Amino acid sequence: MSLATGRYQVSNAFKALKAHWEATDSFWRDAVRQEFAEKRWDPLAARVAAALSAMDRLDQALAQMKKDCE
Repeated sequence: MSLATGRYQVSNAFKALKAHWEATDSFWRDAVRQEFAEKRWDPLAARVAAALSAMDRLDQALAQMKKDCE
């Protein structure tokens, strides 16, 4: 599996998870949801975004290394 494939899979999985999370808003509207969002969802979303960004940078670095070795 290439880095691009892995990034695509992580991105798509998170998009699906986000859609499910957003769907809970129509029936789960209490303090527990708010607490879950603050303690679990928001940090997860930030970490996934950071991981995707890091994967992009790593992909660029690997491409440059490959080019340098040719």
